[in-house]
Amino acid sequence: MNAESQKLQQLAAQPESRNNTNTVEPILQELDQLESYQVKLNQCQTCLADTKATAELLEFQADKELEQELQTNLAQLNRSLEEYEIEQSLSEPGDKNGAYLIINARTGYMDAHYLAEMLVRMYSIWGISRGYEVADVESSPAPEIGINSTTLEINGRYACGYLKSETGIHRLKRKSPFNITRKRLTTATVEILQMYVQLEIPQPDLELILPNPNLNRNGTKAWAKIVHIPTGISAICDGCRTQMQNKDKALAVLKSKLFAIMQRQEVAEISDIQVDRLQTVLNQPIREYQFASDSANPDTVLDFRTGIQTTAVAEVLDGKIDSCLKAGVLLKN
Repeated sequence: MNAESQKLQQLAAQPESRNNTNTVEPILQELDQLESYQVKLNQCQTCLADTKATAELLEFQADKELEQELQTNLAQLNRSLEEYEIEQSLSEPGDKNGAYLIINARTGYMDAHYLAEMLVRMYSIWGISRGYEVADVESSPAPEIGINSTTLEINGRYACGYLKSETGIHRLKRKSPFNITRKRLTTATVEILQMYVQLEIPQPDLELILPNPNLNRNGTKAWAKIVHIPTGISAICDGCRTQMQNKDKALAVLKSKLFAIMQRQEVAEISDIQVDRLQTVLNQPIREYQFASDSANPDTVLDFRTGIQTTAVAEVLDGKIDSCLKAGVLLKN
C-alpha cells in the first residue's frame, strides 16, 4: 500500500498532472482514499484484537458489559467485511470514481418537483454520511415548490460504483396535496454518470452558450452551457464561482453524459451514437416511495430490482439507502 501511495504521489507531482484537473483529481482522490483505507484497516485490526481479548475473558467469567462489548465489536467487523466484499465486486472501469447524479422531475407537476427535491436531499445526506464531498453543479428550481432538475457532484472513492444501479425511474405514490384530482402517482428520473472521463470531442461539434451580457451587467449570472451539436446532448453548470469554472465543469459533465451513452449503446466513437436510443435506460423502474393515508396500509419503500421492501420510509428518505445500493451492486455483478 505504501508503494502504491508513493507511485500516486509521483504521478500527481508531474507537470502534466498538475496542469490538468481531470488528470490530477482522480489521483488525489485515490491518495485520499488509500489513507482512509489504511485507517479502516488499522481500526479493523484493533477491533479484532479487542474482540479476541473480550472473548477470552468471557471464557473465564460471565459479564453482561463484556458480552455487549463483544456483540458491538462483532457487528463492526461484520460491517467492515461486508463493505470489503461490496468494493471487491466493483471492478468495472469507473466504479472507483466519483459520480455526477442528475435528477429530473418527470410526471406529476408539483408532486414531481417535490419528489425531485426529496431525492436530492436523500442522496446528499447519503453522500455526506459516507464522507464524500457533495456539491451542486446545476439546479433549476420549480416555480411553486421543489425543483425541475439538479445535477449533484458526489466525489469520493466508489461513489459511482455504489450509485450506478440507481439510474432509472423513481416513483412517489401518495394522495397529492397539490392536485385537486388527488392523483397518487408521480415520477422523477435519476441518472448516474462517472466523473473524470477522458474523451476527445471535436471543437466544431461543441456550442458554448453564456448569459446575455446585455442582461447581465452586474455579473450576477455566471452559468455556462455546452451543447454537443450532433446529438443535442447538453450540460449546464451554475454552481462554480466563475464562468470559466462553470464552463470547464459543464464540459466535464457533457463528456460523462456522452461516455455513458457510448457504453450503453456499445459504440467506440461519439459519431456512432444513435440519437433515437438516448432515453431507453431512463425508463427502467427503480424504486417506489409510498405514503399511505390509512393505518391499514403502512408507508413503504419498494425496490423493484432487488425486491427489498421496508416500512422505514423516514430512514430511507434520510439517506439510509445502503441496503438497496449494496443489493443493487451485487445484482449487477
